[in-house]
Amino acid sequence: MQRSAIQASPDMLTAITGRWTRGSRRTETPEHPFRHSLATLRIGDTITSEPRTISRDDIDHFSDFTGDTFYAHTDPEAAARNPLFGGIVAHGYLIVSMAAGLFVDPAPGPVLANFGVDDLRFLTPVKAGDTIRVTLTVKQMTPRASADYGEVRWDALVTNQDGDPVATYDVLTLVAKEA
Repeated sequence: MQRSAIQASPDMLTAITGRWTRGSRRTETPEHPFRHSLATLRIGDTITSEPRTISRDDIDHFSDFTGDTFYAHTDPEAAARNPLFGGIVAHGYLIVSMAAGLFVDPAPGPVLANFGVDDLRFLTPVKAGDTIRVTLTVKQMTPRASADYGEVRWDALVTNQDGDPVATYDVLTLVAKEA
């Protein structure tokens, strides 16, 4: 097996590999990218969501609803002693769930289904009163030869009110080839 190394700018790496690279140009489209089929979707197509403020009620409800009562989400004194958190923080999965609510377009098709998440990382704790938003970018498209749809890998970057990355991951969807 032969390996090759490429050293280039993010835009050049995207052009060479056909896979969007963080730092490359993004194209904010007037129409939500979920309204595009594989035929009209392009690498780098992006949507940036509206912001959403996370409340203590959101954190408490998520703890009660899921049963995830880890002390960093429920015990103010213990959470305050944790050097990573310094107080109650939102669940990472709450942040990812709320991020989905910020970028999903609820109308049927051409996005047919979400079939997974890859490379999920929680980077910065989110506290009650923090505001998040998500930037979702088409990273890779892979048509399936034997189906009327293909796979689209989306780069998801969740940031807080200061622009700090809160979470990063790839969303995997199945998208119709034609609208």
